[in-house]
Amino acid sequence: MSKGLYYFLIIAIQFLSGSVMYSSILAKIKGVDLRKVRDGNPGSTNLWRAAGFKWGFSALALDYFKGLLPLALFAWKNRVLNPDINPYVVSIAALAGIAGHAFSPFLKFKGGKAVATTFGAWSVLTMWEGPTLLGGVFTIFSIINKFKGKKKTTPEDDALRVFVGFFILFFYTLWKVINGRFELLILYFGNLAIIAYKHRFEIKRLIVRSVKNEI
Repeated sequence: MSKGLYYFLIIAIQFLSGSVMYSSILAKIKGVDLRKVRDGNPGSTNLWRAAGFKWGFSALALDYFKGLLPLALFAWKNRVLNPDINPYVVSIAALAGIAGHAFSPFLKFKGGKAVATTFGAWSVLTMWEGPTLLGGVFTIFSIINKFKGKKKTTPEDDALRVFVGFFILFFYTLWKVINGRFELLILYFGNLAIIAYKHRFEIKRLIVRSVKNEI
């Protein structure tokens, strides 16, 4: 097998891994119609709200690991990036897994918002660093909401949390690029584009709300 075909298969397999919609599968088993929950997103967050911790966490874990696997099996060697595989291919494949979730062919290309799968993808290329950074921002938002007395967040709150996380992640990515990790630019900007598209309605509502508050 040629190296080009091998790399293509890695990208294609990771896309297929990302496109398996575990939240929808578990929701059907539980008898939940995710289209009628909150914003209708077929993701683990809505399943968590509709069916509880056990079902939601299971979907969350599966969405994370599908962003990580099977790519890590090709990309890792002794828990670091395999020097025998092109890092740009790894970055494209990781992005393909995110795209698979966001535009799943199993849901007529109307997938989820790909946040949990994003954590898995960044784990492939940065181990614990990228996911910990994002997770830290999410945790801070949760603490702030708790102090505010918010028991439930809105889709707009969730979108804001994600974009603040990506804002912080930009500086981490820039630092890595300065140190020679140019392939992370593909993952970062591709990931940001997908996240922005999947949260486009929440972004519009945030802008409208901000304008109204200024008037």
